[in-house]
This record gives sequence, structure tokens and C-alpha cells, in this order.
Amino acid sequence: MNWKLKLVLWYSSLTKTPDYDAIDISELRRNSNASARLGSMLFDRKVPVSVVQDVNADGVPLRIYRNNISQDQRVMIYYHGGGFVLYGLDSHDKVCRRLCAMNDCIVVSVDYRLAPEYQYPAAHEDAYQAIKWIKKNIVRYGGNSQNMLVAGDSAGAAIAASMAHRCHRDGIRLRAQILIYPWIDGRLTNPSLDRNGEGYMLTKKAIVWFQKQYTPRAEDHCLPDVSPCYESDFTDLPPAFILTAELDPLIDDGYRYFHQLKAGGTPCHYHEYKGLIHGFINIPMIAPEAMSAFDDIKKFLAGIG
Repeated sequence: MNWKLKLVLWYSSLTKTPDYDAIDISELRRNSNASARLGSMLFDRKVPVSVVQDVNADGVPLRIYRNNISQDQRVMIYYHGGGFVLYGLDSHDKVCRRLCAMNDCIVVSVDYRLAPEYQYPAAHEDAYQAIKWIKKNIVRYGGNSQNMLVAGDSAGAAIAASMAHRCHRDGIRLRAQILIYPWIDGRLTNPSLDRNGEGYMLTKKAIVWFQKQYTPRAEDHCLPDVSPCYESDFTDLPPAFILTAELDPLIDDGYRYFHQLKAGGTPCHYHEYKGLIHGFINIPMIAPEAMSAFDDIKKFLAGIG
């Protein structure tokens, strides 16, 4: 772990742990957005792209990034992280810009509804609504509806994985799925939750609290839609790239899901980024390994054609 990351973790340790039984959602979001802006200012830069447009997909806000105005472009549908409770289009703006510019594709960021105001299945419904709208309308923005893929980080990666299964069942062809430190298992018993559950920003207590906000009913925690590792069929899914961080409480989720996809015959690449923590995709300049994740995504997409 380099000195920049050690400094971030030290700064984070100065913050008082929230009282999750009496937390104010609005205040939590304000503080989280402020921290995200600070991290982005220090450890990222705004990559220019040609066109950025906010549109409404029949009630679901989207932000469309284009680096050129050519036709038949690949389309990456991106779902942001935040435990189903935090963040939105602005928190992941730089991530989406970088993905757009580096891969010369259209990126569509999805602003799904957040818990606890909107509990399961609201985020998943919005995610699928966005896919249907994009498939129908993206040609107007230069996109190819036959060349779409899903991507996301953390809770957003869980949504992306779920959408890969749903699209397969519904006959919607996706070219790939990119899952960045995905939250896949609602049972919350993987060893990494305890091994990395303190001292690396994202804590086990926070994950348990996030889960209660989106799926307050225990019987929903391991629904295949919420926890894709409990799906029954892993065949004929789009090729996957799973990225994990060594010091992430959720690293076991990604590693297990990689093996499930592989066992089902899905082409799947896996990379663990040493010395990194959950959330590194938003602060890529904190370490060379974090920035290399974007290069690895580019290589993966180039490999699927």
C-alpha cells in the first residue's frame, strides 16, 4: 500500500463512525458526496469527451457520454455503486468520462432510485427500464443496440450482474459484463467481510446497514435477483471481467462469482488489484494499480471485438 492510500485511510479513521440506528439519510448523502468530491479532486481528473447529455428514459434519469458522433458505436450501460443508498450521476461522472474516452464508446450512466425511500425491487426495475429504453432509442445517439454491455461497481455491479441474467432470460443480447468489486452475496458470511471489514473505509457494519435499507426483509437478501450467486443457470451469459481489490470486504464475492461463471461456461476474466481498497475506481490516481484497471477494461473490451 502506497503513502497516498495510507494517508486516505488515516484521514478516514478520523471520521466518527455513524450511529446506524439513528442516521440521517440526507446528512449521510451530503457527507458522502462531499467526501467523494474531495477524493475525486485529489486523485482523479476530468477527462474531456465530445458530448454529455442528460435524458429521461421514461422516468429513469440517464446521462449519455459520447466521444464522437459516428454511428454504430458500442454502448456501455453503467450502474454506480453506493450500497443502493448513496451517489448518482455526478459521483461517477469522471469514471464514465474515462471509460467513454478510453474505449471510444457511448457510456450511459443510470440514475436508479435509492433506498431507503425506494426499496427492492426499485433499483432493479429502473436498471431494466433503462436497458429497454436504451435498446429502443440509442440509435438516435449513434449507438448500436446489438452491441450493448453492462458495467458497474459495488452495488452497481450487483445490478449489472443481475441484468446480465435477466437480459439472457428475456432474449436481449448483451456483449459483455464488467463487474468492479461486485457485491454478489446477500448472506454476508464470506471470510473477507471479517478479514477486511475494518480499517479500509468500507466496513462490515456499513454493508449490513446498506443491506437493511434496500432489502429490509431477510427473506429477500438471497433472492437471485439481489444476490446473483444464487441464480440457478450460469450458461450462455455474456463474457465477464471481474475486478476486485485485495483489501476489500467484498473480494470473496467477486472471486466466488468468477468461479461460478467459469463453471457455467461463461468466458470470464478475473483480476485482483493488490494493495487497493473498495472504491478505487473513483480515485484511480491514488496508485498505478488503480489506473491500470481502466487499461485492463480496455484490453478486455478489445478482446471481445
